[in-house]
Amino acid sequence: MLWFNHRSQVPGRSILSVATLALLILGGCSGKPAADAPSPSATLDKDHQRCFQCDGVGHHACRAPGCKDGQIECPGPCLKLTRGSWEHMEVAGHPPTDLWQRFPDGPGKWTAWNQHHVGEVIVVQSGAAVNTGKCPRCGGTAKVKCPICDGRGQQTCELCEGNKIILAAWTPADNPWLNRQPDLIRLKDGRALLGRVAMRTGNKCTLKTRDGKMVDVDAADILPNAALAK
Repeated sequence: MLWFNHRSQVPGRSILSVATLALLILGGCSGKPAADAPSPSATLDKDHQRCFQCDGVGHHACRAPGCKDGQIECPGPCLKLTRGSWEHMEVAGHPPTDLWQRFPDGPGKWTAWNQHHVGEVIVVQSGAAVNTGKCPRCGGTAKVKCPICDGRGQQTCELCEGNKIILAAWTPADNPWLNRQPDLIRLKDGRALLGRVAMRTGNKCTLKTRDGKMVDVDAADILPNAALAK
């Protein structure tokens, strides 16, 4: 990133005009909070409650798939313990606990690299396996910064938007954030699940939630989607 320091002489009247214009631009571009969302300056009173989704702290652990402490698996072609076929082998000078992955290295031949080469890129060139060194995307760590939380491992709470409090009328099963989710499934017993119908057998349905859980329910217990009914 390049930074430029540019100075110019501006007459007094121009300074006032520029300042006024800047305020108008900033004012016109500033977003207004939703009518049903609490103001950032709102206080905990009879009309507000502590956010139950983040327990009133304004943020929560990043929920992006695979994110751990702000890092996700490198999407590049480097060696990863979660990809390919790893096996224990007897190799001179190496303990039997090492894991190895084989790569073709000519007709009827192969060469293997162990777990100590995770993060390096192995390519097959002209039929022979070649280690080209550390992955340029992750620098050999096999991990990259999570784009969702920008490597922080924390996300601003979607419900309170970082305000730590929400309107008293909101509940875990009925609130603006939940209600606008496209995969919201409501049940007659009051439960609200985020997911989809994975399988239907007669009068029974199996729901697969966002976090991968399978929930069996009666088809008659699934309430019509209000958004689709409009």
